[in-house]
Amino acid sequence: MDFNAWGVAFSHWPTDWIIIGAFAAFAALDTMRSGTARAAALMLSLPATLFLVGVLPKAALIGPASAQFTAPLAQLAIFAVIFAALYVVAHRAIFTYSDGASVVQALIAGLAATIVLVVVFLQIPALQSLWHVGGSVQMVFGEAYRFWWLVGAYSALAFVRS
Repeated sequence: MDFNAWGVAFSHWPTDWIIIGAFAAFAALDTMRSGTARAAALMLSLPATLFLVGVLPKAALIGPASAQFTAPLAQLAIFAVIFAALYVVAHRAIFTYSDGASVVQALIAGLAATIVLVVVFLQIPALQSLWHVGGSVQMVFGEAYRFWWLVGAYSALAFVRS
């Protein structure tokens, strides 16, 4: 097998699409192994985190304290802490025992989780400062189509829920 040909083939793909594809494959394999609970928890906690981070500066008691964190890494840390807490809550709320999902269910759940991750990633300025996503990804998952991507992803997850 000529592995140099593979390297040439993948060198023409933008790195963003390779990362998105790798995450979708990882999510599909995880779904096949343990069911759709993790993908569902990820899909539910990401938009909720985005919402909570948006309203955090107006919150009583912790709003003024959170306004001090203006650096992108500090905002990313706040996002990560809130996301981790919401992920645990969502996973505990929806977890059901499952021996795994079929290959088709796993592919659909992995792709749906990846779509939600990319759409939310594009909405967070702190993440954009760490990794600037290419124009083709922004065009496909950007403002004009993000509603339809999210509706499709959540519908797909509801369809394959094990």
